[in-house]
Amino acid sequence: MKFTEAQLEQAFIDLLHEEEVPHVVGGEILRAPEEVLIIEDLKAFLQKKYQSEGITTSEIESIILHLESYPASDLYGACYKTNSQFRVPNLGQIE
Repeated sequence: MKFTEAQLEQAFIDLLHEEEVPHVVGGEILRAPEEVLIIEDLKAFLQKKYQSEGITTSEIESIILHLESYPASDLYGACYKTNSQFRVPNLGQIE
């Protein structure tokens, strides 16, 4: 089956809804265009995900500062390197 870009996008949006993951159109996200990370969302995710392991605010801030030190053009590589450096299990993986 051949998909158009719009059909593929809609298929992913439908999957997000099935998994009860909210979808927000990029233009509606409150951030500066050059900001790649949505800091408050990342903080909330890390806090919730690693609460049982006792992650601290300082550790979360350290991870964010580390990610912000990389150029936006290499965010995937930055996440990979940060995951390796901080040994954060499953960082960025959806379970």
